[in-house]
Amino acid sequence: MITVKRFLSRTMDENCYVVEEKDRVTIIDPGWGVSSEFFPLVGNKQVRVLLTHGHADHIFDLDKIISDEIVIHELDRNMLIDPEKSLLNIFGKEALLIEEAKIRTTEILDGLWKCFHTPGHTEGSCCFLYDEKLLFSGDTVFSNSIGRTDLPGGNKIEMERSIQQLRRLFYELPNLRVLPGHGPEATAQDILRENPFFR
Repeated sequence: MITVKRFLSRTMDENCYVVEEKDRVTIIDPGWGVSSEFFPLVGNKQVRVLLTHGHADHIFDLDKIISDEIVIHELDRNMLIDPEKSLLNIFGKEALLIEEAKIRTTEILDGLWKCFHTPGHTEGSCCFLYDEKLLFSGDTVFSNSIGRTDLPGGNKIEMERSIQQLRRLFYELPNLRVLPGHGPEATAQDILRENPFFR
């Protein structure tokens, strides 16, 4: 049995999710100001951070979390190191104070966690699937829209391919809960029916 909680970064209107498993807490996309809210949930459990991509609004509080590992796609790894590539510098924040040795690629995920590489918003954008019940979609897909492709690393053609990949998944798992990086959650069947990019 797991518990999933959403914490809203009000500064950037970004969703951070905390998944409480038996022996581990998984934090997805810790945005600006959310770390103090979920700190009491961590306790003595192992802490893993999953990053759907490397933009500032999804990684801002990363260096305020004491974690065992940080998982990000290899193509977005440099965004954790370079504040200009992540756009952190726009918000007055310099390089993240994190241990580079803790950064892992998405290939380490196994068991109930799976990674779908869904480039388009950034080169290394990913969606994380948990137990074929929850999909943390970052800025790839929202309840009624999709992520921007006009920022550095964005690519409209890649985004279209990623949407096709997710469309197949949504038809296979119509009751899948999709938890996006911004806005409300939706089910896969709701997105197929109401999101104009999936029609």
